[in-house]
This record gives sequence, structure tokens and C-alpha cells, in this order.
Amino acid sequence: MAEKLYLIDGTALLYRAHFAFIKNPLINSKGIHTSAIFGVINSFLHILENTQAAYVAISFDRKAPTFRHNLYEAYKAQRPPMPDELTAQIEPVKRFFELIGLKEIGLDGYEADDILGTLAKLYKDQFQIVFLTSDKDYCQLVDERSVMLDPMKDIVLDRDAVYAKYGVYPEQFIDYLALVGDPSDNIPGVSSIGPKTAAMLLSEYQTLDNIYANLDKLKPRLQEVLRENKENAYLSKQLAKIDTDVPIPKPDLEHLTFWAKDLRKAIPLLEEYEINSIKRKIELKYPETNTTKQQTEYQDDIFKEKEKPQEETAETEEKMPFSAVLVNTLNFVTLLKELKEAKQISLDTETDSPEPMRANLVGISFCMDEKKAYYLPLGHQLAVNLPLPEVLRHLEDALKGKLLLGHNLKFDLIVLARNGLELDNPLFDTMLAAYILDPGTLNYSLETCALNELNYKMIPISDLIGKGKNQSTFDLVEPEKACIYSAEDAWAVYKLYPVYRRKVDFSVMANLFDTIELPLIKVLQQMEMNGVAIDCSVLSEISHQINLELKTLTDKIYAFAGYEFNINSTQQLAKLLFEEKKLPYGRKTKTGYSTDNSVLEELAIDYEIAGIIIQYRQLSKLQSTYVSALPKMINPQTGRIHSSFNQTVTSTGRLSSSNPNLQNIPVRTEIGREIRKAFCAKDAEHLILDADYSQIELRLLALMSEDEVLIEAFKQDLDIHKRMAAKIFNVDIEKVTPDQRRAAKTINFGILYGMGQRKLSRELGISLNEAKDIIDGYYAQFPSIRNFINQCVNKARQQHYAETLFGRRLYLPNIDSKNQGLKSEAERIAVNMPIQGTAADLIKIAMLNIHKQIDKREDIKMILQVHDELLFEVQQEALEETKNIVKTCMESALPPKYAEKVHLKTDVGVGKNWFEAH
Repeated sequence: MAEKLYLIDGTALLYRAHFAFIKNPLINSKGIHTSAIFGVINSFLHILENTQAAYVAISFDRKAPTFRHNLYEAYKAQRPPMPDELTAQIEPVKRFFELIGLKEIGLDGYEADDILGTLAKLYKDQFQIVFLTSDKDYCQLVDERSVMLDPMKDIVLDRDAVYAKYGVYPEQFIDYLALVGDPSDNIPGVSSIGPKTAAMLLSEYQTLDNIYANLDKLKPRLQEVLRENKENAYLSKQLAKIDTDVPIPKPDLEHLTFWAKDLRKAIPLLEEYEINSIKRKIELKYPETNTTKQQTEYQDDIFKEKEKPQEETAETEEKMPFSAVLVNTLNFVTLLKELKEAKQISLDTETDSPEPMRANLVGISFCMDEKKAYYLPLGHQLAVNLPLPEVLRHLEDALKGKLLLGHNLKFDLIVLARNGLELDNPLFDTMLAAYILDPGTLNYSLETCALNELNYKMIPISDLIGKGKNQSTFDLVEPEKACIYSAEDAWAVYKLYPVYRRKVDFSVMANLFDTIELPLIKVLQQMEMNGVAIDCSVLSEISHQINLELKTLTDKIYAFAGYEFNINSTQQLAKLLFEEKKLPYGRKTKTGYSTDNSVLEELAIDYEIAGIIIQYRQLSKLQSTYVSALPKMINPQTGRIHSSFNQTVTSTGRLSSSNPNLQNIPVRTEIGREIRKAFCAKDAEHLILDADYSQIELRLLALMSEDEVLIEAFKQDLDIHKRMAAKIFNVDIEKVTPDQRRAAKTINFGILYGMGQRKLSRELGISLNEAKDIIDGYYAQFPSIRNFINQCVNKARQQHYAETLFGRRLYLPNIDSKNQGLKSEAERIAVNMPIQGTAADLIKIAMLNIHKQIDKREDIKMILQVHDELLFEVQQEALEETKNIVKTCMESALPPKYAEKVHLKTDVGVGKNWFEAH
């Protein structure tokens, strides 16, 4: 087999690496972005590790205009300028390749793909060509001796793979691009022709010329668009074609030869930019030596681990990077001394339950330096434990004033407080830090963070307590095994702290993190511990009512079917609706017809049975999730329910709750509202106070869109929905009908969530044309809102993130996706997140300010937070004072520079239960 020549598109790699880390950029201690430097070099080393490349060439795009700009002035004109932080990384990346002996090959007036295409042509008879890029333009260069290799995904595209992916062969790819165009390069293509149509045409007629020679055989619509866009098609073909005849001299082979030993020459550069993981990799894989043999070796040995005896490997895997110390009565004094001397301490609690208000404390681990961690056994079964009360008494003194580090610290603080150790220390939570830097991720476990940031694989809890039905609890684990596991947790947090502290400090979210998210931990800790009283008799009555309604709905569904069946079986339901009753079906899944709510809502417009099934499902869910479940959630020690409030679940910054999930209790249905009656004050001396931001998202829309009509309406405290209905329907405000107001209210809130005419028609029970007229009227009367929406989307496209007024960011990697569904969702989030996220920030600020005034008071307790609403349990004597505190704190949460334009308003209610107070 011929040797391979690897051709690297440096510009494509730079962009790919930069945006791969866009949500969580790599920044060194000097504040310099290094994501692209790391990504490009790491991809290159990865290729070496797997391919033993000996001949390599690299090219970068030049700043000078190319021949394509002369052909078409708008070529790449729509592209935003390269981000400054990426521009600054081009020089060090080029320097890396120069240091290891690979000087860039390029020529003004040509792009990197032209240079590499020319090199491929020059050396095709001598080498097998491998293009290191994921840029689809290179597909036109693939043939029997040339392939593409995506360096980040290890995907190889040969001739057959190109066909499998695009439906055309490489020799047709220029014509394919001539038809579909390329939005990323502003290549127009033929309007209305997408990938499937282009592939179909080329399959039938092979070339663009043949397509135009056979226009009369095509459908009239295709003939029309092809004729109208013929000039664009042939222009696009010229723009898309890679020039393989660039006037560059054929480089000598020695200029393309890569020697692995030269990697060490890049070590000073790696040190300069603090890319230590790659530096260590090179040092370990290719140690310094003067022997002739090693100087002439290629890298085929450099990136392969030497085989070791089996025993040695096992021993290495068991060795920990720190010592885990099991604390006993003898060395406890040593631990206390080290705790008192430390400035920052990571801690982790081990318990026998994942619910902090029910869990028994089994052990605590501490880490004060990266070489050692301690574990204190306090509640192990069948083992010798340290005396819990005495240990906690000593720890209270030793931990005073220290910076405490943890992962999900709220859990640890609740467990310790329930056992008598209440900590009022400054805090740093690595889970919160990971979340604030990348709120779109689903997993912030300590194991995931350690693997991502430290490249360290932690011991899974299943190794100690098992999985599934055979899972035991931590108190049954031997202290010696528990010590290694728990000490590792504390050690990992200690190691993660400087990594996340630096990343947060160099991000725009440092102030948000330090002044809102971290202090909120203690507010939520107290709120969870406060809990809320539940009236089970109310739930019993609701349960009886739901059962009666379910019976009625079940009878109606059986009557429609003509027989009894399992209504909760989606397959049986689908068979009834779509096969037996021939109702129009929506989406099909792998298992058959979909019967999810979106499908049923569509059907409900014309078929009553779909609405009945929706009601049945809603009631069944309320029964199982709340009415039957809430009594079982009452804590036997406190007699109250203690919901968990989560900071790291939603991508917009909103708090969520679980066990139970309070956000999902419906407020529009009668039974949903009835369930709120069960959340009550603990006795006759106390009342529930409910404080709810009034139309906060609409107020923020007015502020951010600077819409004068909205702003003025809020200043005058008008009925905002009625005011907007008057504008939309062009009637006097006194003549607005209830239906018109309802329509305005629906679209006011729906517009922020991407509501279109189809959903509006379902919500209001009107035709699609009527819904379209309402939406058109809305935008016609409020052009500033339309402009705001467009600005949000355009800004997100340029920056790849959406942002709140307080600097909270949500990264949107799909904003440029070719998948229209993903792209549309990202655009919807780009509009919604600044408003919903700012509302989330505001209620958190309000909670912090309220907490400062009511902390330690027994007569006022903050007990629940749901969306834009706060609930308090208050002694009747403190009611007026509480109203003033809460209203003032909530309405002053918006900074003055914004509040002078649009003020916040809070509605406050009081009652024996949540229903009465709201």
C-alpha cells in the first residue's frame, strides 16, 4: 500500500476547535483563550497516535481576497468577523507547526482548500491522500486514492461514504453545491432546491449541464426555478469548485516529512500558553534521548503505551493520587489541627438516603491539600464509629470562618444542620460552577466534572452498594472501603476548585455566580428545611372527586371504542384511533402511531374523543403524582413536606423543584387549583402569604424591546391585555370583548415561547386564518417587538449564546444547525431565554434580600418558590411587616437604571392555604 500524505486545513480545524469549546472555553491564568490552540494540537496528536503519519502538509486561509471575491462580491460577505479571541490563537497554532518542522504552505488569492487540492494533485501518483478536515467542500476531491478524515470524530469519507451521506458521488459534488448552494459561504445555489431534490436530479441526469439540457422533462415548478436561477447555478459552480492548479512549486519531500522527535521543540510554546496536558503527553511519550536509533524513529512508537505485565497494570490502577486516611480517636486531633490551619476545606457527607431531610449521617470526608484526604466514620452498621455529637462539636470550632468547598453543598449543609452542625461559612460549589459555565448540559455529577476537567475516573458508587434490586445503603459499607470512596470525593472537589474558580473569574458570569448563585444555597437550604404543612383531608376529598370524573371519562372512551381496553396503553389506544376508527394520524414512531399530547391536541379540534382522552390523562397524572403521592411524602419527623429546590436543572436559570415538583401543579384547571388548598399553614395562629410578580415577563419584554405602548401601559397600570387587544383589533379599549382580551393575553405570553398560528388556533379554538390575522395584527401594531425578536436571533447567531440583563449566558450550538428543527428550537430559546432568565435572576435577588431580613426569625418562614411566586408561613402578628418586607424586596430587585423605565409590581395575598392566598 502507498504511503499516506496528510493534508491539514488549519483554518477549518481552528474554527471547529474554537466552537467545540464555545460553551466552556479554555482560558489560562493570564486570561488568554487557548481552546483553539488546544483543540488543533490535540486533534493533530490524536491523528498521529492512530495513523503513524510521516508526511504532512498544512495550509491556512489568507486575509487577502481570493479569486472568488472577484467573481462574486457577496462571497462570504454575510459571515461575522472572526472572534478576537480566535484571531489571537492563529499565530501560536502556526508557530506550533513551524516548531515541529511543518511550515504553512499558502498563496495570497487562494483558500486553504485550493492549496491542499493542488498538493493532492501534485502528489497523487506518489501517495494515498488523506484530507484532515470535516469541510464538505473537500468531498469533490475524494476518489480512489483520496479520502477525508474528520480529526475530531474519527470518521473517514471515501467515495462510497460521500454517496451514502449526500446521495451523489464526489465527481458530482461541485454540481450538487451549484444546485443547493452553501449558506456558510453565501453561495446562492438554485432557490427552492434542497439536498434531496439536488441528489434526485443528479442521479437522473448526472451533471448540471445535462439537467439544463433536459429541462423540458422536469416538472413545471422545477423548470421554472432552474430557468430563473441558471446564472446563479453556474456562478455557484465556479465558487464551489476547488482550484487544483494553484501556481505553487511542488515542495520537496523533506519539507513534508514529519519527525516525532521534533514534537519536543514545541514544549516551550505549550508552557507559554499553559497547555500542560499536551506538554506532559509529549514528555511522557517521547523522552529526551541522544541515541541515533531514537532520533530516527517515526512516531509509530511515540503514542502507544508500552505493554506491561498484567500484575503491574492492576497495581497501577489501584494506586490513588492521594492518601485516604481513615480517622479514629487517635488521629482525630491531627485532623482538627490541619482543619484549623487550612484556608479552604472541601467536604462531603455520606448518608443512607438521597433525601437530605430523611437521611442519617454515615460519614464525612475532608480534604485540605491534594496529597491527602480524611474520612470520619460516624454511622456505619456493624463497625466502630467515632462519637457523632463530640465530633460535630469539635468540627464546629475547627471549621469556623473557612471557605468550604463541595459538590451539591446544599445537601451536605442540610444533613449536617439536622445533626446539630449549622455552618455559616463562605461557600464554593463545584456543581454550581460547572452549571453556570454551561447551563445547557444535563449532567453535573462529580464523576462527570472530574473526568472532564481532571481527566480522572472516579470510583462509581455501585462498586460499593450495588445496583437495582440488590442495591444496599452506605451504612452497610465497610469503613475501610467507604474511606477510599468518600475521601476521593473530597479530593476531587479540592482539585476542581481552582479549575472552576479560574474559569468563573475569567467568564462574564463571575458576579452572577458570587453574588446570586452561591449565596442562594443557604436560602434554599433553609427553605427546604422549613417545608410546608399538608392537609390530607383535602387531598382525600379531591381523590374521591377525581375518581368519579375518571369513571365518567372512562365510560365515554369505552362507549366510543365499543369495548373495554387499557386506556393507558399507547399501543392499544393508537390501534383504536388510527386503525379501527381511521382518525387522521400524526407522527409515527418505531413502535407505531404516536398518541402524545401534541397529536391529540391537533385531533381535538375536530374530534371530541381526543379531548376526552387528554382530560383522562391529565386527571390520572394529577391523581398519581400529587393527590395520592403527597401524603406519602410527609416527613414522619416534621409532619411536613420538604420539596427539593434545584439550581442546576433548567437552562434559563429558573429554579426547579422535585419530590414533589411544584411547578407542574396546573393552575388553569379547577382540580389543579383545588390541590393548592392542601398546602396550608401549620395552625390557626399562622397564615400563608403569597407574593407573585405581576406580568413580569411582559414587563421585561417592554423593557428590552423598548416598546412605548407597553411601557406607557405599565406606567399607567392599565389592563395590559385589554390595551393590547385594542391595538391588535383596532377598537376602542372600552369596546374590547372578552374573547379579544383572551386572544391578546394568549399571544402576549405565547409570543415569547415561539407560538405560531397553529398553536394559537388550538388555544383559542379558532381557524388558522383567524389565528394568522391576529398574529399579523400583533406584529403590525408592535413592530418594536418584532424587531426585538429579530435582534435576539441575529445576536445569537453571531455570538452563539443568549444572555440575561445580569449576564447569565446560555450557549446555543444549534443556532446554525442544518437541521431545521434544531435551528428553530435554538431561535425560540434565543428569544425566550433573555426574558425568562432575567425573571429568574430577579426572583433570586428578591429571595436573597428577603432572607437577609427574616433569617433566624421563627415568626416568618419562606417555604416555597414556584416560577415567579414566593410563599411564606407567617404568624398573624407579623403579617403587615412581612407584606412590607416582601413587596419592597421583590419590587426593588430590578436595578434603578431599568426600573425607571419599567417598574416591577407584586401582588400579595393572604389565606389559610395556598389556594386562598393566591
